[in-house]
Amino acid sequence: MYNGNGSGKHTNIGGFRVKPMYLYIAAIIAVLIAIFVVLRFLNTSLVVHFGAFAGLLLLVANVRELIGQSYSQRGSTALLNVLVAGGLIFAWLSQFFGALLWIPAIALVGGATPLILGRASVYAGYISAAKVAASTAADGVRRTIIR
Repeated sequence: MYNGNGSGKHTNIGGFRVKPMYLYIAAIIAVLIAIFVVLRFLNTSLVVHFGAFAGLLLLVANVRELIGQSYSQRGSTALLNVLVAGGLIFAWLSQFFGALLWIPAIALVGGATPLILGRASVYAGYISAAKVAASTAADGVRRTIIR
């Protein structure tokens, strides 16, 4: 029974006497923090999926234009969109297959950044670099097959 000296029910935690009401409050706060963390995790996943879908849309919408229009201003915009789309898709894939896929994601978005600043000259540089790389690769394949 209660003897009037204020002792009531207490729980000893680490040598401290704590009222059960404080334990309930701490448990409610811990549950709220856990719910917040889980919701942030789910929200991040949804954002990544949304980014991958947006990247896929950009890729589908601009690859045909990029292949068809090689030297126009529209081609540089299409190349910019394709690079950003590739970065978004690799960022999404990194969520499933590991952090190593962040490297091409960052490289693609990094390659798209100069296109914003000087579209015509950077686009011409990218096209000439791609032609050199393609001819070098074709020469390597030809040498390998002819031997």
